[in-house]
Parts: sequence; structure tokens; C-alpha cells
Amino acid sequence: MLDKRHSQKRTGAYFTPRLLADFVAKNTLKHINLAGSKQLKIIDPAIGDGELILSLLGILKNYAGQIEVYGFDINGQALDLACARIANTFPGVHLRLFNTDFLDTCFHKTMNLPLFDILIANPPYVRTQTLGQEKIKQLGAKFGLKGQIDIYHAFLAAIQPLLKPDAIAGVIISNRFMTTKSCNALRKTLMEQYAIKQLWDLGDTKLFGAAVLPAVMLLTPRISTAETAGFFTSIYEYKGNHPENEQKDVVAHPVDALNHSGVVKCKNQKTYLVRHGTLTFDKDSSEVWRLHEPESEKWLAKVNKHTWATFKDIGKIRVGVKTTADSVFINSDWKKAIGYEPELLLPLTTHHVAGRFRRTPLPLKSILYTHYTDNGVRKVIDLEQFPLTKIYLQTHYKTLSSRTYIHNSRRKWYEIWVPQDPDAWQRTKLIFKDISEKPLFWIDTEKTVVNGDCYWMTRDNDTFSEDILWLAAAVANSTFIEKFYDIKFHNKLYSNRRRFITQYVEQFPIPDPSTRCARELIELAKSLHHDPIKQPKNQETKINQLVLAAFNLNDIEP
Repeated sequence: MLDKRHSQKRTGAYFTPRLLADFVAKNTLKHINLAGSKQLKIIDPAIGDGELILSLLGILKNYAGQIEVYGFDINGQALDLACARIANTFPGVHLRLFNTDFLDTCFHKTMNLPLFDILIANPPYVRTQTLGQEKIKQLGAKFGLKGQIDIYHAFLAAIQPLLKPDAIAGVIISNRFMTTKSCNALRKTLMEQYAIKQLWDLGDTKLFGAAVLPAVMLLTPRISTAETAGFFTSIYEYKGNHPENEQKDVVAHPVDALNHSGVVKCKNQKTYLVRHGTLTFDKDSSEVWRLHEPESEKWLAKVNKHTWATFKDIGKIRVGVKTTADSVFINSDWKKAIGYEPELLLPLTTHHVAGRFRRTPLPLKSILYTHYTDNGVRKVIDLEQFPLTKIYLQTHYKTLSSRTYIHNSRRKWYEIWVPQDPDAWQRTKLIFKDISEKPLFWIDTEKTVVNGDCYWMTRDNDTFSEDILWLAAAVANSTFIEKFYDIKFHNKLYSNRRRFITQYVEQFPIPDPSTRCARELIELAKSLHHDPIKQPKNQETKINQLVLAAFNLNDIEP
């Protein structure tokens, strides 16, 4: 029996569920003209157990011409299973299956492959860390890829020369490629090489037994630059308010929900929001791809019109420190753990104390911080000046000195890997948690170090008022920013969790701070920070209303 779990872990291959395979096959065939066709050449470059090909052939069962199927997979056991399944169900199909790496075949040109009418694929997901630097360089050079390469990026680049001008390709991939900064070059390459007929973001429907949020894309080789953008559909679990008396469509499976629109109830007891539109981006195809809906675009245009500045204008957004040895440098109770407190301990903010406007009252951890600033230059501490720190760190010499990247970069064996700016910890900071369903932005006035599980910023632009971070906190914690994020960046994880990272947060808008609404927002943010217990429960509701007014999105005068 095929051990799918072992295969997934080793190769990044996640076998396609039947319902999804049928969906991809059915929609792929909608874009090919079979009239008068006497022969079809089909390829699956990562055939696995053959599910996609079986779905495709099932729809083509009444096709009168000859069908020739090429399939590649490095998993011989899966390939044998695919061969048996296809041959038994469709004995008239000519099978050419190869137990080899499709990308190596393309890279070294070890096989003369024909041009294909149809490509259908669910390529493996193997990220940069697993591939290794040498493999990344090879794939990047061969297929014109840049940045953090996943193996499926190379598949998308490699298949284009194998397609006939009127061919169609239906591929299942991770939806990360649409929104992450590391995929900028890939998005541009895809738009240059292909006409994208249709794109489905399958979001958090959990169609695979893995932390993969899939997307389905239908592609044809690009012939003209004038070809219009394809249709775009997204589906995500819906937890918003919905009138109980309003009829919701009920479907058997999330895949079935894709044929509906709006709020859809599924028999798995989950509710989904299905949106339809066209594919768009801001200025360049390398930027985030998102779903274009007329009303949403009007809303964004109005926001842009009333945007005075962005978070990026306030200051640089940074991730927190990275020690690469947290068990050595970070502790909740040093005296309890080792019997004494080394010098150089500083309070540490982590995601465990994340809150809105202010951190939670949970006790902070502390970090042994190994850097200081001398005349604006960051330097590493001299251990000889701190005897307790020296004793402690030397007990962990083996762990710390084994960090080869520290040695290779000619750093001290006891250094924190990414210390950031030591002077900045003394300043007022806006800190926020990376992954969260609701935004969690809070002001830090305690001079803490920020850990790598959070992001932070200070007021670097001296032309802005000292109150600008309070205004930013009000905007960032509002329901407005949730809508702005969902329309602009189109990126969620499971259970409606958003990624509050630099590439998104730096684009958050700031309204004119001189308006009445903005001044009220600053005072409300300060009140919720300094004494939230005494504040009326409706204060955040008032903030939501004022933020909308500040961008001229409701009837309140800005």
C-alpha cells in the first residue's frame, strides 16, 4: 500500500482529493475546443497516484480520437499505482509514464517531449529551506526565477514551452504566490508568459490534509499583451454577522460552493464567503494579486483620496530580535532557572502579551541582550566586563558556538543573531502581532526589546507629530483596517487569521492628523492605553466610526 504520509513529508507531494480533481478537470476542459480533433496529447508532470488524469479521462470518455498521456513522478510506488488505475479504467489510452524528475528532464533535456494540448498538475510544495542553495541556484538560472523559490515555481516556468499555442493548463498550487513579497518575480513571469483564464483562491477550505492553502489556475500561453484579465473567485470561512432571516445557499462541499455567490452554508457546518470578480493588481503584475469587484475598488479609491500618509512614511517596520538560541537568551524567571540574574537583562515583549492599544498584564519575559550602541554604531558587548553573563554564556558554549552562520559571518560566538537597533528600545514603539484574526496593535512605553514573533516601528520621521503613533494604533485596531486588508492584500490563513507583516502594514493608510476625527482618535487611543478598565465599552465602536469618518466613508464630518 502507498504510504502517502511518508511520501508527503519526504517530497512535498499532497495527493489530490477526488472532488477537487473533478473540479479542475471539468473547468480545464471548458477551455479547449475538441471539435474536429483526432488526437489529444495530455501531460501531468507530477502525476502521483493519477487522480487528476483519471478525472480528466472520465470527462473525455466519449471522445472519439486517440488519447496519449505522459506522466512523470519520482515516487515509483505512486507511479505504479497510477499506471494500474488508468490502464484498468481506460485501457484504450496510450500511457507513457516515467519514474523520473520532470524538472531534471527539462533542465538536462534528456527527453524529446512533444507539444501538449492539455496539462493538468498538482506539483509538489517544497520550499527554499528543503531544496538547498545549490538546487535553488540551478532552478533560478534555468527558469529565470528569483527570491525564495518553491519547487512549484519551477514547474510553472518549465511547462510553458511544452504547450501548444491553443493549449490549456490546469494547475493546483499554493495561494501564497499571489500575495507574498518573495513571489514578486514569479507573478510578473506568469503574467508575461501566460494568459490567465481563471483563478480560484480556495483559501481555508482545508481540501488537503496539510497547512497548504491551495489555489487553482487555468493558463494558456500568452499570444497578445492585449488579452484581458481572467476571472477570479475566492472562498474563505465566514464568521461575520449575517441576518438570520436572509436565505443562505446550502451546499454539500466547499468545492460546490464555488458555483454560488455570497454567504454559503456547507453541510460540514461551516459557512463560507464566496466572491467573484476579475484578477487585478495595483501598478505592476509583480505586486499583490487581488480580486477586483467594482464596489471594493470604489471603496479603495475613496480611501486613497483621503490618505494623508502611510505607515511606511512614519518609520521603518521591523521584525523583532532573533537570537537563534531562545532557550539560552530568553527566560521568564532567571533566578528560578539558574539561581542568579546575569547582567544585561532587558524586558522582552513577545506575542504572549499582545493586546489592543496596550499589552496584557501578563508578566514579561526578559532577554540577555548582547549589544549596545557607541556613537551611533551597534557593537557587541565585551564579556570580560560582565562576569555573571560570561559564566552563564560559557555554560552554553557548545550550543552557541555550533551556530556556523555566526562563525562564517565573523561574529562573536555569544552574539544574538539579529539584535536590531539597541537605541530604538528606549523609544515609544507601536508593536503588533504577526498572525491574528483581529488586529492586535499596541503602544509600548516600557522600553522593552521586541521579540521576533512580533513586528514594531517607531516615529522615525521627525516632521510628524509625536502623536502619530497613537493615530496609527487607532487606525490599525479598527474594523476599517480589516476591510482594507482583505480587499487590498487578499491573504488569510486558516480560521480567518491575517498576516500583519511589513509588506502589508507599511501600506496601511493614515488620515490627515489635523482633522477633528483624527484628534479624537488620538485621545481615545491614549485613553484605552492608559486606563482601559475605566473606559466605556463602546469606545472601540466609536473609534471604528471615527476612522471611517476620517477617510470620508460615512456621514460624520472629518
